Amino acid sequence: MDLRWIKDPSLQFAAVGAALFALHGLFQTVSPGDGQEIVITQNRIQHLSNVFERGWQRPPGPDELQGLIDEYVREEVLYREAVKMGLDENDTVIRRRLRMKMEFLAKDLVDAIEPTDQVLETFYSSNLDKYTVPSHYTFEQVFLDSGKRTEVAEDARLVLTKLTAGTDPQTLSDSNLLEYRYDNVSSERIDRLFGSDFSQQFLELETGQWAGPLTSAYGEHLVRISSCEPRHQADFNEIKADVLRDWQQAEQKNILQAQYETLRANYRIRVAAPTAGDAEGAQ
Repeated sequence: MDLRWIKDPSLQFAAVGAALFALHGLFQTVSPGDGQEIVITQNRIQHLSNVFERGWQRPPGPDELQGLIDEYVREEVLYREAVKMGLDENDTVIRRRLRMKMEFLAKDLVDAIEPTDQVLETFYSSNLDKYTVPSHYTFEQVFLDSGKRTEVAEDARLVLTKLTAGTDPQTLSDSNLLEYRYDNVSSERIDRLFGSDFSQQFLELETGQWAGPLTSAYGEHLVRISSCEPRHQADFNEIKADVLRDWQQAEQKNILQAQYETLRANYRIRVAAPTAGDAEGAQ
């Protein structure tokens, strides 16, 4: 399936407009040329029934279905009268809700498209940084509280000697809320736990040996790395679902922008120049 047309803004908007027209036709409740007539179509009745069934896990009975129809007619009548009275104007909640519905149309359109692997691979190649897997480490740590030790460097040397000699590491650590051992933890999570760039110090350590001290946001640490999976590029086939999701989000944003620009071209926009008082109030 050739999806190069998706990059054409005019065709994007045409597709959004077609989707809008289709949805409008599906739930049409007004006969053409007669704004005072309310026609409840079979599609609308089926929609009301489906909504009821999703909520109650059973289809509505005859009386219940009639009640749903009556309630919809009440809502439609009051809605139309409210619009006639202009109650929808200058209402922030309504404006935002209608904007959301327009954006949902674009989302539904993109979700319905099944891009080829070539399209997704191209998107993947253009966003390699997004699909880089950070380094992962399995390691142990012994904490040295610099707030309670007067000679941290000397203490670290002595503790390191004991660790190398085989002393149980957990008996040498000062009290702290950190775990003694971390298994297959990403460098990003390590930095969230120990402080910014703590994992960068791991790059200079040899696997299987106690080393340090390494400085964290809490104090000093002696660390032994058991295993390390270096930073690498994620394989496309392993993260294809993630790439699809990201592609859909990017295309939705593109379509929304194209839709907005096309619609905006139909309007003359006049913005009053801000007064000195407006500028001062914004500061």
